[in-house]
Amino acid sequence: MQKYLEKATKLIIYLTFFVPLIVIPSSYIFPFIVPKIVWFRSLVTILLGLYILLLALNWQRYKPKFTILNLALGLFFLSFALSSFFGVDAYHSFWDNHERMLGLFTIIHYVIYYFIVTAVFTGWVDWKWALRVFLLAGSVVMFIGLLQVSNPYLLFNNGADRVASTLGNFIYMGGYGLFLSFAAFLLIIKEKQTVWKWVEIFLGALAVAGLFFSGTRGSILGLGAGVFVCILGYLIVLRGHKKVSYVLGALLLLIVLSGSLMYAFRKTNFVSSLPAIGRTLNTSFTDLKNSPRWIAWEIAIESWKEKPVFGWGPNNYFYAFNKHYNPRSLDYGYGETWFDNAHNILLNTLATQGALGLIIYLFLFGSSFYFLLVKYKLGIVDKHVLVIVSSFLVAHLVQNITVFENITSYLYFIFWLAMINSLTAEKGNLIQDSKVVGHSIVGREKIGWGLISTVAIICFIIVYIFNVQPARANKTTNTSLILLHNYAPGSVEAVKKVLDSRSPHIDDIRSDVAKYALQVLPNAKEKMGEARTMELYKLVYEELNKNVFLHPLDIRNHIVLTQMAQLGASFTNDPNYIYQSEKILETALTFSPHRQQVIYALAGVKIQLRKNDEAIQLLEKTISENDRIKEGYWRLAYVYKISGKEKDFKSLIQRAETRGVEFTIEELNILNSSPVQSVKKQ
Repeated sequence: MQKYLEKATKLIIYLTFFVPLIVIPSSYIFPFIVPKIVWFRSLVTILLGLYILLLALNWQRYKPKFTILNLALGLFFLSFALSSFFGVDAYHSFWDNHERMLGLFTIIHYVIYYFIVTAVFTGWVDWKWALRVFLLAGSVVMFIGLLQVSNPYLLFNNGADRVASTLGNFIYMGGYGLFLSFAAFLLIIKEKQTVWKWVEIFLGALAVAGLFFSGTRGSILGLGAGVFVCILGYLIVLRGHKKVSYVLGALLLLIVLSGSLMYAFRKTNFVSSLPAIGRTLNTSFTDLKNSPRWIAWEIAIESWKEKPVFGWGPNNYFYAFNKHYNPRSLDYGYGETWFDNAHNILLNTLATQGALGLIIYLFLFGSSFYFLLVKYKLGIVDKHVLVIVSSFLVAHLVQNITVFENITSYLYFIFWLAMINSLTAEKGNLIQDSKVVGHSIVGREKIGWGLISTVAIICFIIVYIFNVQPARANKTTNTSLILLHNYAPGSVEAVKKVLDSRSPHIDDIRSDVAKYALQVLPNAKEKMGEARTMELYKLVYEELNKNVFLHPLDIRNHIVLTQMAQLGASFTNDPNYIYQSEKILETALTFSPHRQQVIYALAGVKIQLRKNDEAIQLLEKTISENDRIKEGYWRLAYVYKISGKEKDFKSLIQRAETRGVEFTIEELNILNSSPVQSVKKQ
């Protein structure tokens, strides 16, 4: 029975390698994320059930062994958990949102996955086949990415000149290609079968092509760092082979010279048009420093100073970004004023998990390097495992300095760590292609059907509650939004049903419904009737208030709730809605004191309440904090105009011109034609 259970476990692990391929267009909100996560978590739950049975059969054989890498991963999980519960929003840290779905609950699955993979893959033969299957599955992702080169609209790629394949994000594609490149190289170097070697060479080239066509600069930097470490590593371990050392030295020199030449001619059409390379070489430090990403990095450091030990909590960088928001962010457009991640794994971990979390994250890498080196000296791992496995760790870390972990990167990173732990833990010779069985401890021959049935039922319940129901709720939400968008009969009932769904992501569902409702409600009376329109409005407004209660620091809820209140005022002519808007936005401003979007909205409400002097103070504040934003001048000019402050109005126009801010003729006409408001003395 043990043999069959182990084979079943390995088969399920193989299936996890195909998770990055899962994408179900038009069925889910975030179809590139939600289906992948629910399938991965379901597969891991099944794996856990099988693993429990294996432990029952042979505890000594399959139990987690004490290793420093196991300890490092355990500490990483502990840090993640402590930061989640000591952070500013434990609910969000635990579940995350539909766009990422990397809360503590999902991280638990990756940790379980690590220990199970380590327990059942025990020798190089196991890992060789696992790497082969992973490479084959990943190559399908890379191939679809190459199809997007000729058909840039394939799989919602929206005509981009970069490819995302089934991952839905260029960054994820680049990182996956980076991993597959090193996995292929490890297989090629150690491969003894000619047919497989040629297959791996082809798939490795496909992975490199996918990496380049993703256009991800971080992945290119990671590849460069990884290749450099790889050549340097071989120079060290093969220092007794002069001919090989000369070849490697010449190769390193060629790479340096080629890179130098391309950098020197980076502005030419040829170099600029090279996928990924052109973008990377033409990005200077000055460009980086004058980018919204640099601002996000500065905010991460500033946020860490406020909560240095445990941080703000995983997935809570958004709150830190809001509190320490830099008004310069709007220089790059509204799209660059909302960061839920610092786009730097080190700084993001520092901000969300504190110094403790960052130290433990780096300890994962440090302990891996240490044990690879120690076990190499003991003859337990060969030079190829030492050099190539270490090189990918460096490549992955360098890449993550400009990006962040995602559901696919966690999959292959955890897999790689499990491989390191397994190979360095073996006491036999892993250099030969013979399977090492490990402990030869005889366990029980079989287990009872009572235990099997109990485990199966528990696993089924877990999968149903935490994966099937959330997936169904997400899918139902998508359907209800389509009905709502089309003003279809039964759309209100569909919204009611989905808002009653039992999903840990009910907060996301409320937000998505509210955003769609804001689009349809202004014209809903004509198409749905007044009664149904008001029913929908009250329902959504009440649900949004629940979100504000659940996530009081999330100003996105405050902004949407304000927009709903404004609609309520237009529907009912009830001024209380305007006063509610004022109160909501003033609360939001305490959580993000310098965010122009909140200030602009609050100033607009002040104007409605004829508190023009307060609106002027708010808008003057935005200009004093960033005097390059045209919208601040325009809004302030409008308040001056309607307040009859002609002198202040003209003075402001001159101030704007001195800062290089010019209004169009149409904008000036609107300002000049604005009626003077009858304002009581304030």
